[in-house]
Amino acid sequence: MNNREKYISYVKNGGKPFASPQIGAGAGFDTKLAGKEWISQTTFEDLKNACGKFNMTPLYNFGMIDLSSLIAHECKWENLRSEETGGRKYYENRLNIGKYFLDVHMTEEKIKGGFQTKYFITHEDEFAVLDYYLDRLLEVTDFTPVTEHVKNCRRIAGDGEAIDIQWAMQPYELFCFADTMNTAVFALEHRNLFIKMMDKILEIDEKLIKAVALGGSDFIFLGGPGSEMISPKYYEDFLVPYSKIVTDTAHKENLLIYSHICSPVEPMLTKGYYNRMGIDLFETLSPEPVGNIKSLEDAFNKLNPDICTRGNIGLDKLLLCTPDEIRDIASDIVRTAEKCGRKHILAASDYLFYDVPEENVHAMCDVLS
Repeated sequence: MNNREKYISYVKNGGKPFASPQIGAGAGFDTKLAGKEWISQTTFEDLKNACGKFNMTPLYNFGMIDLSSLIAHECKWENLRSEETGGRKYYENRLNIGKYFLDVHMTEEKIKGGFQTKYFITHEDEFAVLDYYLDRLLEVTDFTPVTEHVKNCRRIAGDGEAIDIQWAMQPYELFCFADTMNTAVFALEHRNLFIKMMDKILEIDEKLIKAVALGGSDFIFLGGPGSEMISPKYYEDFLVPYSKIVTDTAHKENLLIYSHICSPVEPMLTKGYYNRMGIDLFETLSPEPVGNIKSLEDAFNKLNPDICTRGNIGLDKLLLCTPDEIRDIASDIVRTAEKCGRKHILAASDYLFYDVPEENVHAMCDVLS
């Protein structure tokens, strides 16, 4: 059984547990192991080499193509600024959409990675531009570029590895054109327009999901903010019902749903929201200070046993503890999962930071070797 078959089989049916620490996604651990400082310079080969150092079974995440490329006749990117100074890189780019434009700013620091300092949309008046953009995407009939992109991801990873394709699939996220707080305020103050745009994203997602499945992906990614960002009301009104539509579509295409929430999941967990969203692989059930679960056993009791979980050694522990302490923590997680009869993949509470000691990752993985 190769890694791909092993991962899929375990998520679906359980069996012998294994370790799968989250490496990559711009967090920097693979960058460090490759001897680099700029995370943006990390290659997939660096990621694969990093995973190969440990007794682990990886799940490789790939991003979606830039959706504006599907409407290249309408959209054009323009670089307004590219500058490197004082250990930082600055980028200011403009997306021209027909007669409109939206700007996005990015900053990257050595070791720390990149982050957006300005999102496309920062004011409610700009949501009309997103609405126009969605209308243009709805006119697209040829999603071959998406399928070819996924086929290329499959070639890069290899047929024997499990892969996930990630984009802002959750309609609530509005393709990440705005930050989480502005999105939440907009949903509250302009509910009808917000729902109209979510319905459009849902229609686009259905086409993207079919194209991704044709390309040979195993998983697709479903996001969702934690309770420090939004209230349960948003889950009830938007995230749960729309997620179920999306995941039903994906399951019909034989895709599995991977969900990553690296922040407080209570009270959403207690209210059973994740059980209703169609999730196959959920991470992570973390105690404070990373998350806010009462205990791992309590969290298992609240989560549908059909859902496979992944995690959940806190990054604080991986950064600060000794290898022996990590082995004890990992062993306790494995025992708790076995006691509760759960499908659980041993990993971290989030993607591994640049500064996580390599010996601690070995200690985690070796518990199940």
